[in-house]
Amino acid sequence: MSNDIEAGGTAAANESTPLVGDSFSSADELNASISSGSVTSTDDIKEELEKPWPATFERGIQILASPMLDVKKVADYTKSPSVRARYRKHPLNRGYHTPEPPTAKTMASPGTPAWLKKSLVRMKSLDYRFSDDNTAIYNKKQQQMQRNQQNFQAKKLDAHAYRQKILQERKQGGFASSAGDLVIDSDELHDVDVTKSPGYRREKHMDKQRKRENMKSRRESSSSSSASPSPSDVEDSSKSSFSQCTFNMANILMGVGMLGLPYVFKSAGWIGGFCVTIGFCLVTWKTSYYLGRALNGDPRPVHLFDGSDLTIKRMRNPVSSFPEIAREAFGDNGCICLSAVLYFELFSCLSIFFVSLGDHLHALFPNISQAKHMTIVAGILTVPSALLRTPKLLSYLSMVGTFATVAVVLSVVMSALFMFFKIGDSAGVEKEDYALYSSSGLPLAMGIVAYCFSGHAIVPSIYNSMQRPHEFERMIDVTYGVVLSACLFVAISGYYMFGDDVDDQITLSLEKRAGDGNLAMDCLTWLMILTACSKFTLTMFPLALGFEEMLTSILPSDLAMELVDSAVKIVLIFLALAVAIWFPSFSFLCSLVGLICTVIVSVIFPALANLRLFGPSLSLFEKLLGWLLVVGGAFVAVVGTIATVDADM
Repeated sequence: MSNDIEAGGTAAANESTPLVGDSFSSADELNASISSGSVTSTDDIKEELEKPWPATFERGIQILASPMLDVKKVADYTKSPSVRARYRKHPLNRGYHTPEPPTAKTMASPGTPAWLKKSLVRMKSLDYRFSDDNTAIYNKKQQQMQRNQQNFQAKKLDAHAYRQKILQERKQGGFASSAGDLVIDSDELHDVDVTKSPGYRREKHMDKQRKRENMKSRRESSSSSSASPSPSDVEDSSKSSFSQCTFNMANILMGVGMLGLPYVFKSAGWIGGFCVTIGFCLVTWKTSYYLGRALNGDPRPVHLFDGSDLTIKRMRNPVSSFPEIAREAFGDNGCICLSAVLYFELFSCLSIFFVSLGDHLHALFPNISQAKHMTIVAGILTVPSALLRTPKLLSYLSMVGTFATVAVVLSVVMSALFMFFKIGDSAGVEKEDYALYSSSGLPLAMGIVAYCFSGHAIVPSIYNSMQRPHEFERMIDVTYGVVLSACLFVAISGYYMFGDDVDDQITLSLEKRAGDGNLAMDCLTWLMILTACSKFTLTMFPLALGFEEMLTSILPSDLAMELVDSAVKIVLIFLALAVAIWFPSFSFLCSLVGLICTVIVSVIFPALANLRLFGPSLSLFEKLLGWLLVVGGAFVAVVGTIATVDADM
């Protein structure tokens, strides 16, 4: 048999040609299989810390996204980052660290070390960052690999043609050769049995497998076409339904900040309270739309991408997290700045929970000061937050906040209705105790309302958990309708019952009105204490993960990371305690966090990112509205913060 080299640079195929990977009939099939993931490559396995900081934010924030956590998922949400992953990433960005060639003056110096006199030179191949030379070498290797793959595919196809020719000639009883064909001796023909060839058996096996897969796909397509479901009807049972996502989003927005809404009406009056509450609700409702469209990768409404019209194409690739939106819009530096604001907001929430705990405990035990209560609670919270990481415990804690929110809304509204229908106006507060409008309290009121509507950082988690993401905007409409109604009920009921005597937490006013020995109000107060403890513990985990991620490059092992995890949480607990003791006012802290953090995260950033990502495609009205939100939000943040601080001093 001839073994001549063909013009294409590949050897003529014969029965001895090695057939490695016969499951792919062409190079296109092989490449498609690699891209689809059927061929596993170590380069395709992406570890969490191979992404820029904060890589753990989206994982950690999911512990706050659901009111009822799955015990199996809690361990993944709270797991410390791996040290080894960061070590693999770190050398890739080292740059050139091999020594420079010594100069003649250095060589002649008597104090030059011996190793430096050996004329060490910089070798770019020893460094990890690609230089021009390294890139050329890399491209050359890639080209050689492509040529080898093409040669391999050509040999495999030639071997297949060789076997088919032998089978055909056996049937005809002869072997007629022509120019350019492979030549086989007639004596050799009788000694060749291609049916026993490993390559032939593999080909037959793959043919049968392809036929089975084609028949299965035809049956599935026929059954699906008979049922004729639309692409939007295909649902993932592991994800959340529309009602579940609505409930989760409402639970995030109706947090501890709702306790201060009656105080908003005390600060700004009836008119100011209504305007601030409804106005900020509309603003955050619109910016939630912006976030959903940024996650979808297109400025058009999300419901257009339900899969019914395949001609609609997205302008950009979809993203999946809050930091990714910032990175797409403003680069790595913008992402770092926004992430710093997010983590500062989480830390501030810890201080707010401490103040709420101290106020409610002081209402139950007035003989002990608020500062002592907060210090005692800080020591107690060290155990579940820093020393324990029990998934079942955390899943129970997540349900406490949901139950407490419902209990507070019902308690306030029912108390107001009871006073209005049963007791009468004479037992209530006097009419002069109400304020119609107060401009001096508007900055404080705007900050508290802003803090109440904070929760945009968890919007990507809700969006990614939806079975039907194209229903995101409708879910936002329903959620904000429910949340606004609940907020107005609590604010109006609380201010109607207590007027200008209302405390900055409505539950404290209810406790004072009920007096000692009221079992129902005592239970509600203890429920608020337990809620603050549970939210403190859950908020600690995403905040601690962000700091732990920054320490992965200097820690030697995962065991050291576990020790650092507890140390970081203990430090954060007592730093938050120090802030709470220094500023022991619930309304002041909520207002500052709302004006500084929430306005940036929930108003300025979504509007500015929408302009940055989709500016050329937006209408003139959308551009004007976006810039109005950006400029207005910046004005409220700066002026409101200054006015609130001056008023407190």
